[in-house]
Amino acid sequence: MRCPSCLAETPGLPRFCPSCGTRLAAPAAEVRKIVTVVFCDLAESTALSERLDPESLRAVLIRYFTLMRDQLAWHGGTVEKFIGDAVMAVFGVPELHEDDALRAARAAVDMRAALERLNDDLERDLGIRLSARIGVNTGEVVTSGHAHGDQALVAGEAVNAAARLQQLAGPGEILLGPETWRLVGPSAVGVAVGPLELRGKRRPVLSWRLDSMRSDDPAVSRRFDVPFVDRREPLDELDRTLDEIISRRDCRIVTLHGEAGVGKTRLARLWAERAGQRGVLVGSGRCRPYGAGGTLLGVADAVRDLVTVGTPDPEALAVLRDGLLKDGTPNPSQQETSWALRSVLESLGRSTYVLIVLDDVQWADGPVFDMLGDLAEELRDTAMMVLCVARSDLFDRLPDWQPASRLPLPRLGPADSRLLVSELAEVTAHDGALLERIAERAEGNPLHLEQLVAMLGDDGEPHGLPLTVRALIAARVDRLGHDARAMLECATVVGREFSVEELRAVSGTGEPGELLEELGRKSFVEHRTEATFRFASGLIQEVVYNGMAKRRRAELHERFAGWLAEGEGGDEAVGTHLERAYRHRADLGPPDDHTVRLRGEAAARLSGAGTLALRRSDLSRAEKLLSRGAELLGPAHPGWPQVSGRVAETAIALGDVERGRLLLTEVLERATGDADALVAAHASLYLSHFDPAGSFEIARRAIPVFEVAGDDLGLARAWTLVAQEAQGRGRFAETRGMLQRALGHAVRSDAELERATILGNMAASLWLGPEPAPVAISQCHGLLAAHGRDRGTVRAVVRCPLAVLLATRGRFDEARATLAAAGQSFADLRHAYADAFMPIFSAAVESLAGRWDVAEELLLRACARAEALGDAQLLVTASRDLAGTLLRRGDLAGAERWAGVALEGSPGDAPMNTAELHAIRAEVLAARGAEDSSRELMDLALREAGGTDSPACRATVLLGNARSLALLGAYEESGAAARGAAAEFAAKGHLVGKGWASAGRR
Repeated sequence: MRCPSCLAETPGLPRFCPSCGTRLAAPAAEVRKIVTVVFCDLAESTALSERLDPESLRAVLIRYFTLMRDQLAWHGGTVEKFIGDAVMAVFGVPELHEDDALRAARAAVDMRAALERLNDDLERDLGIRLSARIGVNTGEVVTSGHAHGDQALVAGEAVNAAARLQQLAGPGEILLGPETWRLVGPSAVGVAVGPLELRGKRRPVLSWRLDSMRSDDPAVSRRFDVPFVDRREPLDELDRTLDEIISRRDCRIVTLHGEAGVGKTRLARLWAERAGQRGVLVGSGRCRPYGAGGTLLGVADAVRDLVTVGTPDPEALAVLRDGLLKDGTPNPSQQETSWALRSVLESLGRSTYVLIVLDDVQWADGPVFDMLGDLAEELRDTAMMVLCVARSDLFDRLPDWQPASRLPLPRLGPADSRLLVSELAEVTAHDGALLERIAERAEGNPLHLEQLVAMLGDDGEPHGLPLTVRALIAARVDRLGHDARAMLECATVVGREFSVEELRAVSGTGEPGELLEELGRKSFVEHRTEATFRFASGLIQEVVYNGMAKRRRAELHERFAGWLAEGEGGDEAVGTHLERAYRHRADLGPPDDHTVRLRGEAAARLSGAGTLALRRSDLSRAEKLLSRGAELLGPAHPGWPQVSGRVAETAIALGDVERGRLLLTEVLERATGDADALVAAHASLYLSHFDPAGSFEIARRAIPVFEVAGDDLGLARAWTLVAQEAQGRGRFAETRGMLQRALGHAVRSDAELERATILGNMAASLWLGPEPAPVAISQCHGLLAAHGRDRGTVRAVVRCPLAVLLATRGRFDEARATLAAAGQSFADLRHAYADAFMPIFSAAVESLAGRWDVAEELLLRACARAEALGDAQLLVTASRDLAGTLLRRGDLAGAERWAGVALEGSPGDAPMNTAELHAIRAEVLAARGAEDSSRELMDLALREAGGTDSPACRATVLLGNARSLALLGAYEESGAAARGAAAEFAAKGHLVGKGWASAGRR
């Protein structure tokens, strides 16, 4: 490092310079800050150098530089460097202020005015006038806080943009960047001059020419125009306090305090106006963080109008006019000024009641508190109230300051927050979700609400964190000591809530108790339990986290991930912290070996967590985790196809079918060679859902691949498809062994979705197979008891066939309740396919109950959803049932059309679909008098149904044939078919169907 005094290089990190003995500061840690940068450069300086002798030119430049530096320093800026005849200054380094942008803008205006005053002298002495161009820009920079030696004070794009604005400004002009303009807002007078093309910027930048600055009254910069949200309790408390003071005729200091932006100033002004309406004499003043005038300027403003009321003591008034009222100084002394003010106020108090409101007392210096204490002590018998309005950290800075009473102003409650957002945003009632999101993020702080609403984008969402809010919080953080800030930074890495143990792990230090107590006193964190804490606001966590250098964030995330991995943190938590560590390091430049290793470990952890979530049917979480894992790996990584295949499966289950199919196709293309044979088998198997005709062969080819690999998940899926092919052929007894085998593999792989799918198929076999309905119902309940206790997906899929079985027994209310329970489970799971197959089962129940109109509506919805999902098998089932329903409603054309859709999509050997469809088409033809064609289809339907072991299928075809024969006038044949259907329904225990058949109709 370089010594700031003698500029000598000092090897290592010595405490003192070996050349001159100057004490050396330890290197400050890098931090990220929102600062405002000012560039000021002389216009036409080349012509000036040609006109003046070098000695004269140097003298002029020294006067110019000194003047500019003084204006910048007076407003709190730090001059980083002089470059030729240009000045660069930063507001926010080394000390951050919440109003740095305002300070910079005011400094720029004062620099221009000061230069005009200098020009009067220069024109008189040298016949010249100087003109400057000024650019001001706000943005994020990285800084170490050093302002000396060869170490840059700040670095970031915001610095370059400020320089470009200065170059584009005309002589005498001040150009502000967009963020600066947004921060100074109503306090500035100016016009837009952009968009401007700034070198290095990809897009034009909208800029403003600053003409002047308005008053710094909060009413100028805040939204005091919206209706006041209910603050009845603090207003009533202030009324009671004033009533007591008036009745007792005493002097009392009351401090209204709360966090920045909570509404203290507006509340105080509203109440002071109410007090004035009661006849109380009111004086108001405000303490400022910096500016012209003495330390008592806020007090002077508050009493300036009061001292002219009545007939004050001439001697006391003269003292005040020569000091306090003149410039806010205690001239000739603090004691005499206090005496004079007491004398005037005591005289006032004999004839009226006095209220002094002093705002922003947190900026006040010691003499203000001394004077207020003196007034309270000496004017005990005077009816006077002093309302001090301050931030709560005042009591941390001045623990000995003890006003008569403290009135805390809390944040708004949720209902009031939503009301304020609606007033600010003027949103309509249907934007309730937006109100909730903004109100939740602001956590009851009106200023935060106001600024979040101001950032609403075209899509109706507030984007990013408002710079005003970030500046307020960051300035508080900046005032913390090094150790407290470091501990707060460690806490942000853990999360909104954190334990002492977690904090110890991240910080790598000992007991953090004392620092946590300090952070609690300063309202950064809140004690939750004996060993856990919580950030007082999510915005505090956000600001502190973003204020850390990315390298430090990466180090802390990696350290915490290591601690979690040693314990029971779980793959998701460990992977998330490793991912953040990787991304922060990757942002800093090309990845080194360590960064690459972090990426691989993060991807493995997140993919593992996503796979587990998928097996648990937590689809949304699985999709997010797996997508993050795949994105970290990248398509070139050998593990990408496997992870991306799972992403695709999850996307399809959530309804994003097109994306899932495209991704599976890409996985198949990339999965080449023996190493990827397993991945290819899974992808092919999943894609076969969209082409049922080839699914059986794909499953059979995949089984040996899965067996060699010992892949239970793949075997569960393959055997399920084999069983479904047998179900399509109507051979339900054959499926028992296949489904039991598949279930064993699913249980061993701990795959929730596969287990549920298999159990759903078992329940469907009980519904459609040879088991009598009472036995089937009992066995469905057995499946639920054995597998569904803690598995929502299992309960949902088994309940659907169970509901239809209950309906076949005439238990319609119970069937509907069962479906409602299944629907709730599916809603919790967010499984997209539920929107397609739930209506199919609901329609089956309503059809059995004779509500054909309801069934039609449900099945139309199911067809539309199945088509959107691209699921051919679901579309076949829904279309078949819709054709039968339309036939019952007398819509022959509709029945014929939907039967055609179903037949077109049915696999060649699937009599469970085709038998009923041929019977439907036969009835349509019979109704039209086409006897030969109808009889041909009746015979085909009967042969197909006869090849199944499904009484329900055989009975449905026989009953359909009975109706067709009756339409053709073959009543004897029709009666025989109806009796056959009744026998089949009776064998199944299908009471509703038996009743239809016995009546000779459906």
